[in-house]
Amino acid sequence: MKISEDTLKIISQLSKLEIEDVMKDKILKELESILLMVDKMNEVDTSKIKPMSHPLNQAQNLREDIISENIERDKYIKNAPHSDNGYYLSPKVIEQK
Repeated sequence: MKISEDTLKIISQLSKLEIEDVMKDKILKELESILLMVDKMNEVDTSKIKPMSHPLNQAQNLREDIISENIERDKYIKNAPHSDNGYYLSPKVIEQK
């Protein structure tokens, strides 16, 4: 499957990645290669294969959730530099352009 430069530009905008002009040809070839591989995988007959939620057939053994001690939140929150109504406050770390 051929990918146009316009499609690459859209992918770049959606992923919030800046693609340098020098890298465009290489990235186009790699994306086309990935799509070819996916096309080949789609040709495989999987009608008799049972769907899996995970590639390994293992169960995740979780411990039972038992309350072991009372947490004195009000005592601990006094050590926080900033709090409000029982919540810890932190500086904003995500910015939008």
